[in-house]
Amino acid sequence: MLPELTPSGYVFRDVAEARSLSEPPDGPTAEQWLELAVRHDIVIVGVGVELLTEDVNLEHFGHELFALVEQFGCRRVVVNLKEVRMVTSAGLGKMITMHRKMHRHQGTVIFCHLQEAVEDVLTTSRLITYLQVTPDVATALAALPKAP
Repeated sequence: MLPELTPSGYVFRDVAEARSLSEPPDGPTAEQWLELAVRHDIVIVGVGVELLTEDVNLEHFGHELFALVEQFGCRRVVVNLKEVRMVTSAGLGKMITMHRKMHRHQGTVIFCHLQEAVEDVLTTSRLITYLQVTPDVATALAALPKAP
C-alpha cells in the first residue's frame, strides 16, 4: 500500500488519473503513517513484488530492510509478504539476515501473510520455526513485544 495513494481508494482509470490523485511521497498521509510508526515504535513493511529472486528487487529488499535496523534504529518490524508468490534461497538469506540483525539489536521481526509457495519453501527449509511467522498483520502486531 502506498501512503501517497491512500486517499484515492486505489481505483483508477489510467496512470494519469493515479498521478493526479496521488500525494507527494512526503505528503500528509505518509507523514501521519511515519508519526504513528514513531509513536508506537513499530514499522510495517509491505513488500510490493511478486518474486524475491536474485534480481535487483532482492538487493533492494535487503538494503531497505537492513536500513530499518542499522540506519533508523527500528526494533519492532512486521514484514507483510502478501504480494510475494515465490522466494529463492537468496531471498531466504535476506530474511535470515534481517532476523539475525534484529536479534543482535534486541529487536523483533515478524514475517506475515505468507502465500502457499512461500510457506512451503520455509517449511521445507525448516525456517518456518526459526523465523517468527504469523498469518496476518493483526496477529503479528499482537505478537510483538511491548515497547520499552
